[in-house]
Amino acid sequence: MLFNRLIKHSFLEKSRVFTSKNWQIEVILTALTLPVLFSTVSEAQVSQTVKAKESEGKQYVSSMNKAQQAYYAENTGFTSSVANLGLGIKTETANYKYSISTGNKAVFNYGVSQQGNLKSFVGGVFLIGTTTQTILCQTNAANKTKPANPTNKNGTLVCDANTTPVVR
Repeated sequence: MLFNRLIKHSFLEKSRVFTSKNWQIEVILTALTLPVLFSTVSEAQVSQTVKAKESEGKQYVSSMNKAQQAYYAENTGFTSSVANLGLGIKTETANYKYSISTGNKAVFNYGVSQQGNLKSFVGGVFLIGTTTQTILCQTNAANKTKPANPTNKNGTLVCDANTTPVVR
């Protein structure tokens, strides 16, 4: 929309410019401005596409965390199977590969990027006393590497040094 207005404005201005003495300068300035405008629009579109794809990983791993809490409440244990969570999600999409790893009083849910330009996610569900607590972390940089597990530091859940907490 903004682009259309700029083009329309540019053409209206050109009809007046051609009657002035500086029309060559105006044409050159327009020619120099348009590539910058196109690159800015393109970068914004790429950024939105990446965020939309990363949203999938974030939502799936967050849902896996919640489903693990429900599974624990019903079975007094965690599951290492994505299918057992009953979410109906595929373990692999074009953007992410999903998996689970169980630990001592904890379970870790992964959304590992299948594309080099997306961040990966890891969720942790920890048994602390008689309740479960969750954390969701994302890698600091886009990569295809499985993120390190978050930890429980005396009841405080902490993301690994190469990951940051996802603020929901």
